[in-house]
Amino acid sequence: MSTEPRPLTILIADIGGSAALYKREGDARAHQLVAESLACMRKAVTENHGTVLRTVGDSVLASFANADQAFLGARDIQRAHVPMPLAVRIGFHTGPVIPDDGDVYGHAVNIAARVAEFSRVDEIMATADAVAQLSACYQPYLSGADSIEVKGVPEMLTVHRLQWQDQPVAVTRLASRHEYEKSASPDQRLQIRHGNRIIYAGSGQVELSLGRASDNDIAVSNDEASRHHARIRFRHGQFLMQDESTNGTFVRKDALLPFLVRRDSIVLDGRGVLCLGASPEQLGAELIEFELLQA
Repeated sequence: MSTEPRPLTILIADIGGSAALYKREGDARAHQLVAESLACMRKAVTENHGTVLRTVGDSVLASFANADQAFLGARDIQRAHVPMPLAVRIGFHTGPVIPDDGDVYGHAVNIAARVAEFSRVDEIMATADAVAQLSACYQPYLSGADSIEVKGVPEMLTVHRLQWQDQPVAVTRLASRHEYEKSASPDQRLQIRHGNRIIYAGSGQVELSLGRASDNDIAVSNDEASRHHARIRFRHGQFLMQDESTNGTFVRKDALLPFLVRRDSIVLDGRGVLCLGASPEQLGAELIEFELLQA
């Protein structure tokens, strides 16, 4: 068995909101829907000459010989889920991996996982290394660029979003992260209130951490919160709350009922309340209020 690294494109597809699905549909129905989703993913991978390496919970790890095949597999996965009640987020990366008894290992797998985590449901995202290998006929599907942090990588990693719904008619210029942030109104601010403390976050620089640990920008005391629970960031002209926790973040917007966001992101618009790990209706719940302010 060879342990020499070889270049492959690693794809990870993950079902979004599966925990809420079990609560909403019940165990038996939710299990059936997840099984159908995973079957669709496996079919799309193999039909595009990829290899399903393993399934873990509600996600699939696959490898492809090149980025073209990975994009086509990702596109087929998303299209197959259009009529389904589940949605999928997908990320892929091209880099050296070590084959090992039907599986692969290496930092490229970690990068692909981080890209999939950054992707929203119904999206396909890929690293610059993968995009650079796409054939000219697939370059028009590129629609945007951003930067993410990856453990073990000293610099920010560029990732690109790829459209899968319709055939584009022209190449879309990739806007930089700076251009996205600059396009927002300079007077747009997010007001965050926690207890007697008020923070104003502007579009120029936003990276606020929330959680139970004292080193967070907003530290809470409730036991249901993770030590480093969530982040508030400014991306694509919007303030986003990215949950990174075990129990999820409950969000209540305006007069709507609270809903759970777990390992996913949500736009913070209008006004509302965040509660880390517990429902805001729970007795003694520690609330974080937010309001988007416009000039």
